[in-house]
Formats: sequence, C-alpha cells, structure tokens
Amino acid sequence: MAGNDQRLRLVTPKSQPLQLALDAFMIAQEAAWHSPLTLQWYSKRLGRFMAFLSERGITAPENITPTDCRAFLVDLERAGLSANTVHGSAQAVKTFCRFLEREGFAPQNAMARVTMPKVPKVIMPAFSIEDVRGLLRACRSPRDTAIVLCLLDSGCRAAEFCALRVQDVDLRSGSVRVIHGKGGKDRTCYLGAKARQALVKYLRTRPRLLLSGASDSLWLSVNTGQALTACGLAQVLQRLGERAGVAHCHPHTFRRTCALWSLRAGMSVYHLQAIMGHSDLETLRRYLALVESDAEEAHRRFGAVDNML
Repeated sequence: MAGNDQRLRLVTPKSQPLQLALDAFMIAQEAAWHSPLTLQWYSKRLGRFMAFLSERGITAPENITPTDCRAFLVDLERAGLSANTVHGSAQAVKTFCRFLEREGFAPQNAMARVTMPKVPKVIMPAFSIEDVRGLLRACRSPRDTAIVLCLLDSGCRAAEFCALRVQDVDLRSGSVRVIHGKGGKDRTCYLGAKARQALVKYLRTRPRLLLSGASDSLWLSVNTGQALTACGLAQVLQRLGERAGVAHCHPHTFRRTCALWSLRAGMSVYHLQAIMGHSDLETLRRYLALVESDAEEAHRRFGAVDNML
C-alpha cells in the first residue's frame, strides 16, 4: 500500500516537468474542439516559450515567474518580431499560465500581473478596384479567376476558403456554408452572380468531379490534384500579385477588401459581422472609420456650398 501511495505521489500534476504540463495543455485544447490551425498556433508560440525557459534553467511549471514571462516578451521584441506577433505570443503564454494554475500545475498564474504588449490599431491596405482588375488580367486559368473573385466576394479566411467542399456552395442562391470556422463556429457567407459564373467555368474544367465528387474539395492544387492548402493558396496569390504588380497580395488582403467594399456599398455593419464571422464589432468599427473618412473627403471635394457658390 505504501508503494501505491508513493506512485500516486510521483504522478501528481505539481511534480510533473514542464513538458508534460505543456502536453496536458495541448490535450485540453484538442478536447475543446479547437481547430488544427489553432493547435499549431499554440504549439509554435509555446514551443518557443519552452525553449526560452529551458535556457533559463526552468524545467518545472511551478517555477515560472512574472519576471520570466516579461523577459520572454522582451526577448521577442529584441528579435525584431512584429507587435502583432509579440502580442499573440503573450496571449498564448497567458492562456497557458492560466491553465497551469487552474489544473494545479502551478500555485499561481505567472501572467496575472504581466501587462499585455500593445498592438497598434491600424488597418492594413486593401485593394483598389484597379488592383483587382490587374489581378484578374494576370489570371491564366479559370481556377485562378474563380479564386480571386470568390475570395474577394465571400470574405472567407484562408483556412476556411481552402476547406470548402463542392457541396458547401449553392450555385443557385450563392450561399456558402463555412463549417468549423474560427472558434469552431459555422456560418453562411455568399457569392454574387459574377463570382458564381467564374466558379462554374472552373468547375466545368473538372467534369469527373461533377459526376462523382459530392465530397470533393472545391479548390484543388494544379500540381498535385489534391486539396489546395492555405500555403498553396498564398503561393497562388503571390504569383498573381507579382505578375500584376500588386503589393500585399495575401489572402487576408482579400478579406479586408471585402469588408471595406461592402461597407462602402452600404451594407449594414451587423450583416457584415455575420458574413465575416467576427465575434465582435471592434475590427469592423475601424473599417467603418475608413468609410466615414471617405465621406468626409467626398464632402470636402464636392460639398454643395463650397463648390457651387
């Protein structure tokens, strides 16, 4: 019986090394139905945190201090990483330390008294109409044309876009089912007539899919014939941007452009929130501020009294 007590004492969470605590955290995230991309996000950032702690001789979760966490963030800043990257790493460490306290791996949350790094609240550039026309002229296949128009019209995130299947798109109504989007939430976004016409032209280049592919991926790699990955999508867009001379040709630029153009066209911010899958209105408020500045500039240039009297 004494031997059994000793074994139980050896495997209590408090006595586990740091790596086992991290393993427990990752299992908890997976059990919470987080997406593979979210798991990769945590793994990458916390892996770097683990390496940093190891260099400081810290191998047990109960020995992590607020000073260690602050030093890690300073180390990231000195490495020249962006404010968004540093903030994301801080968020990952904060979630991890909260888990350590809650599960009994550590007596306290080492990040509880650490000030989160600030992130500049700026909206990165969106495409102009001429940018998009240039990208369309640079397309060399029906697939690439469909990618440009559908990515711009749907506002999907890269991972959501690549995960779409043929049966997720209703070509008559234009509705697109996004399954397990960010935060594991499903939603519906839409494609207009022009995007659907481009999509039909692309699908006609895949006749076998139309006959037998009810569960086939919507977007395929030209090289492998397999489902297009987020990395593959980024490469497709990078090549288009280089041919068209368009900067910032990344998947998220299409998403930003979708939001900004929709607001400029008069879409309700609440409808746009549902389509884009935003959990709150904070990001859209910044887009709305850009739209309002458009109106201010328009009045400055074309205001009735100043221009006519």
